[in-house]
Amino acid sequence: MTIHGIIFDLGSTLIHRTGLELEREQCRVLADFAAAEWGCTNPEGLATHLLAVRVECWRRSDEDLHEHLATEPIADAFAAAGLPTDEATLRRAEDVFFEPEVRNSRLYPGAVETLEAVRGMGLQLGMISNATSHRLIQEITGKHGIGGYFDPLVTSAQFGRIKPHPGIFTHVLEAWRLPPRSVVMIGDTLRADILGAHTVGMRSILVDIEPNPANARFAGTTTPTARVTSLEEIPSIVRTWGDR
Repeated sequence: MTIHGIIFDLGSTLIHRTGLELEREQCRVLADFAAAEWGCTNPEGLATHLLAVRVECWRRSDEDLHEHLATEPIADAFAAAGLPTDEATLRRAEDVFFEPEVRNSRLYPGAVETLEAVRGMGLQLGMISNATSHRLIQEITGKHGIGGYFDPLVTSAQFGRIKPHPGIFTHVLEAWRLPPRSVVMIGDTLRADILGAHTVGMRSILVDIEPNPANARFAGTTTPTARVTSLEEIPSIVRTWGDR
């Protein structure tokens, strides 16, 4: 079947991987800001608590496939530290927390050229990103000038479910009114991206530029339709799957 649409992941697919060390830095940055802005008397304790709650939220999301917004662990840690937890404070804290991630984000080589090439084939382009903040993904894609390629741009924070839940994939398929076999999911994670796409009948491309350590658990049970080690390989693969 001709390919009519491509859905991209963001982290470790179009931009470089981040890890726990960046998460620790973000917790420290927010804790220091909380000390200066809201009078936190124990910023080290706040940073430690926040990281622990963030990790626990990830674990729960991995189990039940429901997203836990970034403001949830922030509110928990702020409440424990006796800090305000009103909406305006949490929104400001969320912005401060994710500023290092936005600032440090870097596109992979060939990202823009690949997006241009597949858009030039007349394909629909969308994004589905697991993220605890919708604004984070908007800011990263906006910073690098790629946000306009994706319609829709869906995050688990916005949708409420994380990949590999089938609902987040069918949400895009229904918006496009396209059959699953005519759409390709491109991502770096065997469970979230590849297994999730296959569950609803889509094809897949695994981006293995920086191999995801979590993929080892699924290497024997989940096989992508194709695998690339550079983004420049994607357009030719898509062409071979259709008659464009």
